[in-house]
Amino acid sequence: MIKKYTHLAFAFLLSFALVSEETGRHEMHAFYFMQVSNPPAIVGAIDKFASSECGKKFPADMTLMAETINGSSPATHFLILSFETRADFQKAGQLANSCSEAAAMLQSMASSSSQVRNSLNLPVAEFGDWTKDSIFLRYDVTIKNETAYIDAWTEMMDSLSAQGSANGSYGINRAFAGNDQSTHFVYIGASDFDSLTANQQTLTTSPDFAKFSRKVGNNRKVINTSVVIPVKGWPKQ
Repeated sequence: MIKKYTHLAFAFLLSFALVSEETGRHEMHAFYFMQVSNPPAIVGAIDKFASSECGKKFPADMTLMAETINGSSPATHFLILSFETRADFQKAGQLANSCSEAAAMLQSMASSSSQVRNSLNLPVAEFGDWTKDSIFLRYDVTIKNETAYIDAWTEMMDSLSAQGSANGSYGINRAFAGNDQSTHFVYIGASDFDSLTANQQTLTTSPDFAKFSRKVGNNRKVINTSVVIPVKGWPKQ
């Protein structure tokens, strides 16, 4: 299973001209979806790395998420590495391939999980601070015309936010690489499950949603919807 994680380290070495329309703090996010048999062991492995000298230099915010409901997907968790700059992305690759602490973390993770898939995502639009929410709905979607979709979706969410019906974070990310299953994902966050479901009920029954659906009906396909809960975060030091 260790081989399934070697491309996690190799992915850090990639560098290319990325164009991001991000409105938040991060320029890109690397997602690693895993099927985990021992969640505490994963947390412990990342804890150990984050407290090491190598981990203290690692230029990314790390967040472990649990997929509590996600249909037929075998993934139970995913790790997000969030980079503020392309330079940080490249620096992370150099560290991951030069320090023994990173190798030890990958080996430990491989003993209690297997990687399902991965993707590199560019934030197209982000509103609010997603690190402050405690639960999310994530929609994996395939979009034909990104600009038209973003315009319609932002119009709907801005209207709902002004009405107080979208009081958590929300955003859209484009899959720059690893887009074999979907081209984008949309997320909506909330402080708790009651708020998430209440907001979702308001959204789907609103005139704004009906208008949005008419505009994007032929432009996007929803692949899957997941309920996601943060497990632990390791901010860049």
